[in-house]
Amino acid sequence: MAPSPCTVRGTHQFEIVGYSLIKGFAAGEYVRSGSFAVGGYRWSVRFYPGGFSAPHRAYVSAFVKLTSKNARAWARYDLRLVDRCTGLSRSVHHAAEPVVFVYSAPPPPGKCKPKRGARKFMPRSELEASAYLRDDRLTIECVVDVVADEARVPEAVALCKLRLPPSDLAKHLGELLLNQQHGDQAADVTLAVQGEIFRAHRVVLAARSPVFMAELFGDMKEKAMDRIAVDDMQPVVFRALLHFIYTDVLLLPGDLDGDDDYREMVRHLLEAADRYGMERLKLICESILCRSVDGATVETTLALADRHYCEALTDVCLQFKSLELDG
Repeated sequence: MAPSPCTVRGTHQFEIVGYSLIKGFAAGEYVRSGSFAVGGYRWSVRFYPGGFSAPHRAYVSAFVKLTSKNARAWARYDLRLVDRCTGLSRSVHHAAEPVVFVYSAPPPPGKCKPKRGARKFMPRSELEASAYLRDDRLTIECVVDVVADEARVPEAVALCKLRLPPSDLAKHLGELLLNQQHGDQAADVTLAVQGEIFRAHRVVLAARSPVFMAELFGDMKEKAMDRIAVDDMQPVVFRALLHFIYTDVLLLPGDLDGDDDYREMVRHLLEAADRYGMERLKLICESILCRSVDGATVETTLALADRHYCEALTDVCLQFKSLELDG
């Protein structure tokens, strides 16, 4: 949801600490974020862990509310969830064009106020099994675009009538990766990783990694470079690296046994990202490891951070060691 010239944007993160304490709420009961200001108005987010009403008990519900008394505003909104492993957010429900918000006092019994949000925000079972809920914490990100000049609302709505679908580039490239693993003849390079064979497209590899660019098209290129041996890397790690190259999405194996295996996989993937010059993947892995430092892993994590020049991770490890000494 990109801001337009006639809107004022604001973003607020509503962190719910202790989700287990509210998951038993009855339908219609909610927790509310703190008030935040956008475009000269006050706003808040309401989250219903037991659903907005009885028919929605299988879902969690989320809404944006205008809290400035006696106010009326046109705005677009985007309700997002933050992945607690990567720190990245994903849109779950949004208004693509401006809608009107009107402040209203509490309604009479049996009456419902107009809501802007989603009664079926996400199935509760899906939310509770996802990376959005970790360590009993959940973060809802709310983006509000307030129309700055209400006289331009009809123009703003007209501009938004053509609803563009979300980008599907990653989906198509992911399908390209899947197809070539099943023998698609368009794949033109083979990668051998400890006896396991991966087929890929050299232009995709080169576009995403400066190291692959050098190997396939630069001075490092060898004659008839149609097969590359990848040494000192586990196939499961290379598979995750290749998936990220094609989709820009971190996908870890689903059979990792507990937090230790999860962290170990991320460490190996950070090393792979550094090896192939993929800075975004490296930073995602660094962010995950920053959140999982403990007394049992701080020394090995610090050594990894020093070896791969991860400044933020180094700082976190040193601060953790300092707190341990002070304690």
